[in-house]
Amino acid sequence: MKSSKLHFLVLLIIISFIFNIQSTRIIDNSSSDCDFKGPCQKKTDCYERCGVGKPPFKIALCEPYGSSRVCCCI
Repeated sequence: MKSSKLHFLVLLIIISFIFNIQSTRIIDNSSSDCDFKGPCQKKTDCYERCGVGKPPFKIALCEPYGSSRVCCCI
């Protein structure tokens, strides 16, 4: 019984590790378009950091990065 629980736990950890690596790769691929400006909870947190509404006009996104979220200014 303990052995099957241990196997399940190890499998769960491996799967979560794989998903974390894949999400990091997605961020790395799009990093050439983004200028990361710090942590955020929602898109509106990024407006001031990205200078939305001020020339040059920018787009602000709140993107997942690992286990947290960061402002992505395009």
